[in-house]
Amino acid sequence: MASIVRAHPSMLWFVVPLATVSEAAEMVLPILLGMVIDRGIVDGDLTATLLGAALVIGVRLVGTLMWVITFLASQKAVLYERHRLRVGLTGAVLDPRSRRIDRPAGEVLSIATSDADKASDVLDMLPWGIPSALAILGATIWMAFQDVWLAVAMLAGIVVMVLVVRVITPTLSARYDAQQTQAAEAAATATDLVHGLRVLQGLGVQSRARAQYRRRSRIALDAALVNSRFSGLSSGLTTLVTGAMMAAVVVIAVLRGLQGELGIGALIAVVGVARQVMGSLQGLAEIPVWWASMSTSARRVRDLFADLGREVDDPALSLAALSTARDQRGDGGAHGRRAAAGGLHLARPAVSVPDGSVVALACEDVRDADAVIDAVSGRTDGGARLGEQALTPRSLAGLRADLLVEPHVVDLFDGTLREQLATRAPAGTAEDSTDGSDDAWADAALEAAGAQDLLRILPEGYDERILDRGANLSGGQRQRIALARAVAADTPVLVLQDPTTAVDAVTEQHIAEALVAARSRTDRATLLVTRSPALLRGAERVVYVKDGAVAAEGDHLTLLEREDYREMVQR
Repeated sequence: MASIVRAHPSMLWFVVPLATVSEAAEMVLPILLGMVIDRGIVDGDLTATLLGAALVIGVRLVGTLMWVITFLASQKAVLYERHRLRVGLTGAVLDPRSRRIDRPAGEVLSIATSDADKASDVLDMLPWGIPSALAILGATIWMAFQDVWLAVAMLAGIVVMVLVVRVITPTLSARYDAQQTQAAEAAATATDLVHGLRVLQGLGVQSRARAQYRRRSRIALDAALVNSRFSGLSSGLTTLVTGAMMAAVVVIAVLRGLQGELGIGALIAVVGVARQVMGSLQGLAEIPVWWASMSTSARRVRDLFADLGREVDDPALSLAALSTARDQRGDGGAHGRRAAAGGLHLARPAVSVPDGSVVALACEDVRDADAVIDAVSGRTDGGARLGEQALTPRSLAGLRADLLVEPHVVDLFDGTLREQLATRAPAGTAEDSTDGSDDAWADAALEAAGAQDLLRILPEGYDERILDRGANLSGGQRQRIALARAVAADTPVLVLQDPTTAVDAVTEQHIAEALVAARSRTDRATLLVTRSPALLRGAERVVYVKDGAVAAEGDHLTLLEREDYREMVQR
């Protein structure tokens, strides 16, 4: 929460003071009106009446102007902060320098959207919370000058209000935390069900899956209802307190008026100020509800950053830094090589993929293949190098334009087929053909991935909408689109892990030939981590890894003379 406020210092030195002026103007209006009545209308002084009326109008205009300025400034700050937190969390999740987390995707999504939005609401609360408290303090002091018992009645109401707020706030925070947790778990369950929909349909357990989500959703709904009941109780208690205070002030003021101690104008002023104070107190009474939601959401956002090994104020996750990194990545790919010159090198196992080559890595144990992917992805210290640059979580942030690792697990996003392929496509290709005027780059990518038939299968072609995680596609179609996306990126170094496990043998052979042809260039290096006979046969060199070390190297046909290699390929 403090980080959010620190990011917007103008809220404290500009917006809050202007909001205080606006709130003070609203509080002063009934006082001025009472003075006009007593000194102008009652005394029959036309000049005082006219001047007083002009002053009332002027104060009203100034207060309204200050309110407009503070409202626009606070809303701009809130929207900016929501965007900053969302982009920062997204950047932290995607940044290879961040720690890996074991959280459901639905929970991460809930925190990066709902919680980030609610945490930012503190900037909406400051411009009226602090000014309202100051205005109430000023009104109490003014009441004391009118009659000490009026001030006592107001102070009593404020004290009771504070006690009620103090008791209710911890309970509301706990209830809201439970609500957000249950909502996140429901979102995670929904995400998992959508992701595994085809598998569930194949097993015929859709009804059980629906029942599971229904239970999760009902738990989240019950938590929200409990939270709403406590919020309503809080609002009811505070309304009761403010109403009692207002009644006490009005009764005391009327009694003083009947005794002749307060004039009619002063009586109107007291009632008007009390009414204004009541409205401000009712607004402040909502702070426990707001604070419970804001502080809980802010803590959830902070905890996610911490789990990722990052901080909310990490300079590398600022909007400016992320924008600069995006622009730098856009200058890579086909338009220039930097650290990638020299190819890819692994220390464990000892494998080199020089520029202009397509090398296949055939691992006897799938754990060795996963270890290689983790090493080139910067997740572990596998001694991997890109040219002369060691691949570490920190260095990978600047090497995304030179290296692309496409793991076996496929992730597709909601969007058209063209947008899927353009995710990492270099500048000057995808960006210039968003209207479909020149899709040659996409045609070449689909051809290399053996997926050109999708243009005939999908009714809208490149404009066909692909659902999140490719929910409306088969496993083979998802895999080929992911492969085409990797080819379209045209990075200097490309690492693919089992890119053809979900396609038939004929399609696999076509992919092997087209992929090798697309990547066989002097400034491109490609590593295929696979056991596919077609890909192994198409590679220029095959490295056979057994027990974590290189057991043999050569072309596929030569290695087939080894019994252990032949058995591995034929499994």
